[in-house]
Amino acid sequence: MTMGPEAELSRLPTGRLLTGRVSEWGEVLELLSERHGLTVIVSDPWSGTSALLEDAVHEVGSPAILVDARRCSDALDLAMAIADGAVETFDAEASAWWLGAAPPNSTAGLRLSRSLSEQGVDLDDLRHGSGLGDQRLRDAIELLVALASEPAKLVIDHLGRMLSAMRASESRVILDVLRAALQQHRELDLIVVDHPGGPVATALPDEDHPLYRAGRSLRFRRPTPERIVGDLIITKPMVDVQVELLRAAAELAAGVLELTWKAIDLAPRTGSDPASRALAGWNALRDASEGSVRREWDLLRRVHPSAQSVVAAMSLGLKPHSVPAASKSVSDALNRLRDVGLVWQPEQRAWLLADPLLGAWARRNAPPWMTRRSGYARIVESRRAAAS
Repeated sequence: MTMGPEAELSRLPTGRLLTGRVSEWGEVLELLSERHGLTVIVSDPWSGTSALLEDAVHEVGSPAILVDARRCSDALDLAMAIADGAVETFDAEASAWWLGAAPPNSTAGLRLSRSLSEQGVDLDDLRHGSGLGDQRLRDAIELLVALASEPAKLVIDHLGRMLSAMRASESRVILDVLRAALQQHRELDLIVVDHPGGPVATALPDEDHPLYRAGRSLRFRRPTPERIVGDLIITKPMVDVQVELLRAAAELAAGVLELTWKAIDLAPRTGSDPASRALAGWNALRDASEGSVRREWDLLRRVHPSAQSVVAAMSLGLKPHSVPAASKSVSDALNRLRDVGLVWQPEQRAWLLADPLLGAWARRNAPPWMTRRSGYARIVESRRAAAS
């Protein structure tokens, strides 16, 4: 059953979260309310998907747990995160014992241990993080299924980011375990989030992968400024914002909702020109974040030797392969930048920077030759447009 806008709004904590994400909010609620097996959400960077999932899991009230895979570096970490979430959600009284914050003879802990032992679930290695990661991951899913009083849903956010940092063989083992768990437990639903071109998204159509045709995928795109403003038709009663101020801030933030609202919060309260107020708020946000963005720029050298040049070129509107580096080096840099969430492909053969704050800093600090080439390219483009 798909819920209408009124039902969606009645379950939404904040209109700021919904504006620009009305359609996706309905899809997430439907995912959590119905049975689908495996669903892979392929999400653009900075698209607001994580905030939607977090609020929806809390609002729907279904037996679901949400795990942020950014906390995890391998299968063992993921297994423990799943187990921690399952105990906290389905047996809160035993959570302190599970985390080692209650005495070993805790009544709630002994009850949980006895109950799961009767169902064949061995807790010790899982609780303390011992043994092989793939086996503990199987144990964690068994724990989740055993504790849930009805068909459970496991939501793993940023799984693609985690797997991209691992060896392909290790990543494949984790996905193999998840596929086997879905086959074994028909009452389990799994929702995972990946990025475009990520390891989960590319596994679904791969005939040689254990995840081949194991489920469906949904594409969540970063909202455009036009869509953000358009959603005010539904969310206007929930947000207090001037339409033109929202439009100008969304354009400066390249559709990133989190940064759009921060720029609006920092904008002057007075003034007749919404565009000028939005620009002042955006500049205040840039100033406040300059230290962390500069650090992000420095760390690009560790992503790939060509990463800084590629980001600088893209910030100025130049094509990535315009930098003075071998084509393969540039392609490798783009792939690594994509895997860490700094660039993405809104469509095939097109690359965009994910972080508009990093893009603004790179434009201001790009090498002189890039700035001159970018200016010349804009002149040529404007002349072509005038001639046509």
